[in-house]
Amino acid sequence: MNAEAVDSVIRYALAIAAENDDWFERHLGPIHLLKYVYLADLAYAESHGGDTYTAAHWRFHHFGPWAVEVFERIELAAIAFGAQIERIGSSQFENDFVRYRLDPRDAADRLSEIERILPAEVRSRVSRAVREFGNDTQRLLSFVYRTRPMLRAAPGENLDFYAVVAEVVPQPGRVAEPEAQYTKKAEKRRKTALDELRSRIQQRLRERLGRVTVAANPAPRYDEVFAEGQRQLEELAGEALAEGEIEGRFSDDIWHSRGRAETELP
Repeated sequence: MNAEAVDSVIRYALAIAAENDDWFERHLGPIHLLKYVYLADLAYAESHGGDTYTAAHWRFHHFGPWAVEVFERIELAAIAFGAQIERIGSSQFENDFVRYRLDPRDAADRLSEIERILPAEVRSRVSRAVREFGNDTQRLLSFVYRTRPMLRAAPGENLDFYAVVAEVVPQPGRVAEPEAQYTKKAEKRRKTALDELRSRIQQRLRERLGRVTVAANPAPRYDEVFAEGQRQLEELAGEALAEGEIEGRFSDDIWHSRGRAETELP
């Protein structure tokens, strides 16, 4: 992995976010910065034959594309860039309890420095994504989940940027398979993997929480005491209605029957 490339994308995303008029939107967490580095690699790969900008090892994780080595660089890059660190109370996503924010007064000068380093396609993709999604975790994850490398992979698999480029730019003598078919295959792989995982979990639950049948103690009695109790309950219920179709009229609290039954309720 190219650590300098990773740091440059992280710092660029923070500088773009610092331009936001909304103070809250200037804060980015590790999960956001990680996805913006992924989008930078995807943009670079699309115009460089599948080679990524950071050479990070991406795979299909719980919350989309994930690279351990990129995640481990985030705080180092943010602190070295002068970003402030803030802790938040809770989040429904893993590793999403920290926010980094760059002072807008420092962003302008630093932004121009980074723009001279980053390739144009990386700048374009990252700046557009940060301005559109910011720190909206749900929308950002939904977007990266639908990118080509993710659609071709199943949970736990490595993301293949070379195959994605082959779809975008068909090679001579090769007929590109429609993207819909790739999506269908990927969906089938994901469903199979999830079904297998669900099956394993259910099996473990059955093994650990298996039901044990226990005989009633004492055993139920079906004797004259039981019969007498049943008779008394039936008496309390009153006489059964005669057979027939009953029509209720609640305005005068009287039920009229059609057919053989006519009963007036008290």
